[in-house]
Amino acid sequence: KPFAWARRAFVWSGEAYLSYSLAAISLMGFTAALYSWYNNTAYPSELYGPTGPEASQSQAFTFLVRDQRLGANVSSAQGPIGLGKY
Repeated sequence: KPFAWARRAFVWSGEAYLSYSLAAISLMGFTAALYSWYNNTAYPSELYGPTGPEASQSQAFTFLVRDQRLGANVSSAQGPIGLGKY
């Protein structure tokens, strides 16, 4: 049985279960979107082009310098669709 506070806090019907499930799915989708937006391991820019933060104008120089230090030829670097990466 659920705790007493949970029994009082939630509605216990089929529609409520569906609502809670949809809310959980949307929360997990939002979490996955944030994870792929900021995590360069899950979405490597070397394969897929720059991630959201990498593509922002405020951080473009930081990643340009990083890739130069890694030995990339930044003048001819391309993303996955052939557009310039920087």
